[in-house]
Amino acid sequence: MIIISAHSDTNFKTVKLSIDGDYYKGYLDNYVGVYAAMKAYFSGEIGFEHVRLDLTYGEETDMEGAKLVAKDVTGNDLVIVVDVTATSTNKDFVIEKCKSKKVKQFLEDTLVDFNYDLYSGCPDPISNIDEVEVYKHKTNNYFFLGLPCSGGNYNNVEVKCGIKSLDEAARALIKICKDYKNFWI
Repeated sequence: MIIISAHSDTNFKTVKLSIDGDYYKGYLDNYVGVYAAMKAYFSGEIGFEHVRLDLTYGEETDMEGAKLVAKDVTGNDLVIVVDVTATSTNKDFVIEKCKSKKVKQFLEDTLVDFNYDLYSGCPDPISNIDEVEVYKHKTNNYFFLGLPCSGGNYNNVEVKCGIKSLDEAARALIKICKDYKNFWI
């Protein structure tokens, strides 16, 4: 099973969003991650017999939503955490915390037509704590799909995220879900 996890809580009491050229601008943590996951979900292409989408809560405090989801995670599941990142890149999205050689090979084989960076660690200068910290105790098959944001600390201020980044992250989720069944069996 694939579990796509995106926290849907935020640090902000007021949320602003505007489009500034090719960018979304606003308080984006983690609305752009949720939007990318939902865009993949509503495509109707991700194969729901082997995919579960969870919008979690508590990421900003105690990870309670991820802890509830993790109760059902098995060692064979692939968990994809979708969230913002401040990792410096000129790519459409970033894959972080991909420690499994099997998952790394799967991603490299699957995402050949995508423009992304892949790291086994977490180069995000703002935060290296997210739902992966919960799921990694249940399976070795996990990674963080980060939507690059610029303009400051995404926990405190309005930042920018490329519209293309969001579209490509959603497209990558769809491709991963489609190819997963053939690879993992």
